[in-house]
This record gives sequence, structure tokens and C-alpha cells, in this order.
Amino acid sequence: MKKWLNPDKSQVFFWFLFLFLGIEALNKLYYHIIEAEFYLQKLVKLLAFAFMFLSLLFTRTQQLLGIFLLVLWFVLGQYFLPQAFTTLAIIGFARYLFFLILLLYFKDLRSFDKHKTRKITSFWEFFLWLNNSLIVLGALFQLEWFKSYEGERWGYNGLVWASANSTYLYLSALLYFVFYYKKKFYYQPLFWFTLAASLLIGTKSVYLAVFLFSLVLLVNAKISKKWVLGSLSITSMLFLVGVYVLFNYSLFAEISKEEGWLTAVLSYRDDLLLTETIPYIQENWRSLHYFIGGLSNPLLRPQLELIDLWLYFGILGAPLYLYLFFRYYFNFKLAQQDKLWFAVLFAVPLITGNFFYNASVPIYLLLIKLAYLKTPDKFSNTGDKP
Repeated sequence: MKKWLNPDKSQVFFWFLFLFLGIEALNKLYYHIIEAEFYLQKLVKLLAFAFMFLSLLFTRTQQLLGIFLLVLWFVLGQYFLPQAFTTLAIIGFARYLFFLILLLYFKDLRSFDKHKTRKITSFWEFFLWLNNSLIVLGALFQLEWFKSYEGERWGYNGLVWASANSTYLYLSALLYFVFYYKKKFYYQPLFWFTLAASLLIGTKSVYLAVFLFSLVLLVNAKISKKWVLGSLSITSMLFLVGVYVLFNYSLFAEISKEEGWLTAVLSYRDDLLLTETIPYIQENWRSLHYFIGGLSNPLLRPQLELIDLWLYFGILGAPLYLYLFFRYYFNFKLAQQDKLWFAVLFAVPLITGNFFYNASVPIYLLLIKLAYLKTPDKFSNTGDKP
């Protein structure tokens, strides 16, 4: 029993990463072959949630206090709704909890030694080689299977299911190289391949984040100025080309002309806020809900991260959720110059959404954290031989 409750966390992390990425790939292929959703992905994450929660309940009960408070917040918010405790509402809340539970379960990654860490990073880099290749092939030959979106909107994300998921995956991948390889990331062919693939995904947030990452690199420049200026020039050119294409030859351009640039940038999220979210609040909320939240249908979220959190947890619960997130994740000393990288990453959900709601995002964040804590030059701090 004790062994089951306290397994080797590095092995669990590896298998979670393998299953999350592998089943998502199967989900996308299954959708194109059978034209139906692959529900095994939901089952695997449900089992992972149950395993982690039970393990924490029996081994670190006190650390679950914040989680229990959020459950109380959710129950109160639902109790006073006309349509309470719907299946969709419970599933949506479970997604938010899954995010925190995963971060709490893998709160301490320092115990991973050199060989265990390398096993994880090797698989991660193998996946990036594979998915980058499929993205490039999809873009070159316009392969429907590897598109980011259905319909006319351009973009390719390989084996990743959702466009928002691919955005966070590739932004996390870029930060992985920056943190894991440090000054040597420029010499990693896979970094450049990943950067190129990220620009083919077709999401506006990727283009903006890559450009901001380039600015952060310039601010934090501790490597050759020639390399920094060269990469910034290339990235700026690609960014400007992307903006030109978006405003002149894409679906974004059509929406911008017909509905305005704000609607185009937010991909109709502002329209969803005005036509669905606000009417729902006016019809279903009491004054109490502004403080504790309450949502019976997560599809009514405008997918603007801070507003989504407020809808679920209210003015009082949303800060608690953010506090738990930062407490569970940032339990390590973060260098001052590295805070800008995370600032860019966390700014993206403000226009993209589905950050805390996405069950795959926390595993990407943990990969960044692992890369930050376990760069090859830090292994000596854990007792490993270099």
C-alpha cells in the first residue's frame, strides 16, 4: 500500500507524459478516420486524476486544504443556480481541479536524478521531432489530418488535437530549450525546427508570443550580440510577414474588415461574452454569485482566462485559485531575468483562454519546471555524477 501511495514520481511523470501525448495523437487520428471523438483520452485523465487525488489524500492531506475550499466554493455557487450541478458544470470544474492536482502531485521535481530526467527529456524531444515533421509535411502538402482548424482557417499542428493546446505546447517547448540548454540552446537544431513548426500552427497568440520571447532574449542578452540581433531580425521579419498575411489574405482579414480588429484578435470571444455570458449572468446569478461564481454550462465561457475563473469561482474564489497555482508551481527560486519568460507565457491566456481549463497544459508547465531545475550543469546538486 505504501509503495502504491508513494511510487517513483519520475516514472509516473514519464508515463503521464507518454499517455497524454500519445492518446491525444490517437484522438486526432481517430477523429479523421472514424469522424468521432476518442473518449479514451478523457478516461485516462480521469484515472490519473483519481490516482493522484487518492495518493495526496493519504500522504499529504493538509496540502489539499486549498482544493477543498475550491470545492466548497463550487458547491455554493451551484446550489444557488436555477440549473445546478449539471454534468457539464461538474466536468468543467474537474478540469480546473485536475490542473492544480497535477501541479501539487509533482510539486517537487528535485528528486529526479540525471538518468530519470534524461529519459523524460529524450521522449519529449523525440515527440517534438515527430510532430514538427508532421506539421511541416502538413503545411507543404496541405494535409487535412494535421490541420489546426476545420474549415478555411489556415494552420497545422500535427498530432495535437486542439489549437489552444498546440499553442501552449509549442510555447512551452521553446521555453524548455531556453531553460534546459541555456546559452547552448542556439546550437540545438531541434530548437530551430520547433520554432519553425510553431510559426506554422496558425494561431495569433503563437506569433505574438514568439515575438515577445525575442524581445525578452534581447533584454536578457548574455550571449553573442550577433546571435541575438540576428535571431531578433529573423523573428521580427517572420512576425511582420505573419501579420501581413493575417490582415490581407486570411480569414482573420475577412473578420477584421467585417467585425473589427478586436473581434478578429479575440476570435469572436468578445461576441461570445456579450451575447452568451452576460445574458446568462443577468438571468441566473444572484448578488452572491459575483463573489463565489457559478456556471452551469462551461460552453458559455468567453474563453478569456481571468473572466472564466471569475465565472467559476467569483471575486473571492478566483484569487484563491491563482494563489494555489503560484504556490504549487513556483516552489523554487526564480532568477530575476527569467521572470519575463514566464510573464509572456502567462499573458497569452488573456486572449487565448483555456489555460487552466486544459488538462494537458499542466504537464507542459511541469516540463518547463523540470528543465529549469534540472539543466545538465545542475545535476551535481542532486548527488549525481556529471
